[in-house]
Amino acid sequence: MIGLLGAVLVAIAAGTPADAPITWSVAPADASGPDGRRVIDAVLEPGQESLEHVAVTNHSAAPVTFSISANDGYLTERGSFDMLPSGTPPVDGGAWLGVPEQAVVGAGETVVVPVQIAVPETAEPGDHPAGIAASIRSAGSEVAVESRVGVRVNLTVAGEAVAGLDAQVTGVSYEPSWNPFAPGDLVVHYEAVNTGTVGLAAAASAAGADGGEPRELLPGGRVQRSVRVPDVWPAGRVTTELTVEPRLRDGAAVAAPPAVTLTATAWALPLAQLLFLLVLVLLVLVVRRLLRRRRDRLRRLLAQARAEGAAEARRHTTHTAHAQNPDPPRSPMERTW
Repeated sequence: MIGLLGAVLVAIAAGTPADAPITWSVAPADASGPDGRRVIDAVLEPGQESLEHVAVTNHSAAPVTFSISANDGYLTERGSFDMLPSGTPPVDGGAWLGVPEQAVVGAGETVVVPVQIAVPETAEPGDHPAGIAASIRSAGSEVAVESRVGVRVNLTVAGEAVAGLDAQVTGVSYEPSWNPFAPGDLVVHYEAVNTGTVGLAAAASAAGADGGEPRELLPGGRVQRSVRVPDVWPAGRVTTELTVEPRLRDGAAVAAPPAVTLTATAWALPLAQLLFLLVLVLLVLVVRRLLRRRRDRLRRLLAQARAEGAAEARRHTTHTAHAQNPDPPRSPMERTW
């Protein structure tokens, strides 16, 4: 079962076993056709009913029978909007949408599908996200695969809604630079939770570092993200403040909750600097040893040269003395017989 739905919907292709690919799109509409909206926004009182429409356009070369379904909406881990699989019964806003089971759309044609919205009397004020999809089912090698394209429906029940945001630090790590003369980064991981009954977006910052684009949070939704704080020197225990700021959508009828400020602490050990210092000390020791060995060798060579010079001088002195004072000739009486 594959569900394909987003905040902004586009057509996708789904193949059939023997025919050309089937492509289609779904868009918000009025009774006459697509009206240019990207999503359906409806603000209703408890117990109120309303009529909406979606346009299903078949871009294929043959007529197609689409299954029409409505279900609760949610956000994926990547932050894109989706709706529960067609086999899962809705329990919230999706249960308030009434749609026909099927729509037959000719080749290159558009069919407007009515959507009946009926809000229960006991509905809680706030946002109740839902979605409407047109799908086809194709037979795979082992299981049937459902491909669907849909449109987002933002259902809001009027009344005393509440906006709330909570957050907590889930981890802090220090990433040193490979350059011992440069600072590293402090990475703060956090989780933000929408504790209210209306949707909002959460954006985080720490020490002037931006945590990226705000992430949408539906009521009860949570998201895990991180903020990278640059230019942090490894000075042992380092601390920074993380601020998670809520942002309500334009026109929200509730007061924005306060920002959440968190403290993040980690140990930033100067490992690169210590390693550089160790290498420097080892290099100094090696150079000193080499210089000492060189000096010792020079001393030995000088001592050897002095010894050889002294020996040569003694031999030269002895030879000169013999040359200047030869032995006198012996008399015949001194001869030995």
